[in-house]
Amino acid sequence: MSNPYLLELPAVVSFSGGRTSGYMLRKILDAHGGQPDGLVVSFQNTGLEHPGTYDFIERTAKEWGVDIVWLEYDLDEAGKPTHRVVTPATASKNGEPYDRLIGKKKMLSHPRARLCTGNLKIATLESYLATLTAFLDGYTNAVGLRADEPRRSVNML
Repeated sequence: MSNPYLLELPAVVSFSGGRTSGYMLRKILDAHGGQPDGLVVSFQNTGLEHPGTYDFIERTAKEWGVDIVWLEYDLDEAGKPTHRVVTPATASKNGEPYDRLIGKKKMLSHPRARLCTGNLKIATLESYLATLTAFLDGYTNAVGLRADEPRRSVNML
């Protein structure tokens, strides 16, 4: 039986900074013997994460020797959604990406219009990966789900 954590490259690991996501990342790194070329680990920052999440992401990068790309939702000069690459020092910590999204959509996220995941996480990551030549012809996307998330995420489809 093959190791499910040995990903076909190129691949991206969406790292939320949570325990489940951290567990998945550790297993993927172990399966590959570290972070191989062609494996992007990304954190899409909403600017509203708990301060401990930011600390955990920085510790993970340092202690596990992994390059984590920090991304934020942004708008280009024409007002179209794009991404911004930031660092732990320059990352928004007061909800700025979420505020930009609300300003663009002219509405708040709610159960019938869940703006956060689709825009601040998924579209932001896709915008970034579209700038990487190795990812243009497809890639493996690893996303960790908590035990309660399949029930919650079914409503997003």
